[in-house]
Amino acid sequence: MSEEKVVALIRAHVQRYPDMEILDVYKLLHQAAFGPGHAIQNQRAAREWLERESELYAPDASEALVENIHPDGAVVRVHLRPYLAAHGSLNELLRGFIESSKAITGDPDSLAAWWAIFQELGGDGTFGKHFDPRVIALEGRTHAAEHWSAAQHSPTYERAYRPAYRVLGRAQAEGILKAQKLPFNPL
Repeated sequence: MSEEKVVALIRAHVQRYPDMEILDVYKLLHQAAFGPGHAIQNQRAAREWLERESELYAPDASEALVENIHPDGAVVRVHLRPYLAAHGSLNELLRGFIESSKAITGDPDSLAAWWAIFQELGGDGTFGKHFDPRVIALEGRTHAAEHWSAAQHSPTYERAYRPAYRVLGRAQAEGILKAQKLPFNPL
């Protein structure tokens, strides 16, 4: 994996989400490395969570439906509001989510390498924003000690963007969208 691809991925997300914080960069890289596996404790809970979110968020076709979150494009986010606006099937989204959790096994070494790139460059403006190098290092040490555990978005990101999406492998996302005649054009 080239450093340039990791830098380009983080830079694209910081440009798209200028209120991103260090924790949100970690979540992005964690999802890229591990996919959705941590989010599925059991299928019933995953279904209930998806159904609850679909009731909370109004459909919105102005948002991007699919967003790349992996340096090589292997993992994406399927955003719920545009998916609902396109009349996407919750059953199909859930199926793709569950299939993705089985297909993406996770790679702590990749996450460690990607985080090292962020740590090296995050404080110098490479990503279009200056992040505090001390906080980057602290987050990295903390998550590494926790075996690269999952994290939630920062409160700032939650307030600014109200994220509602499912993380899927590219193949699973492409399959469920094409089967429903929905566009697969990742940002």
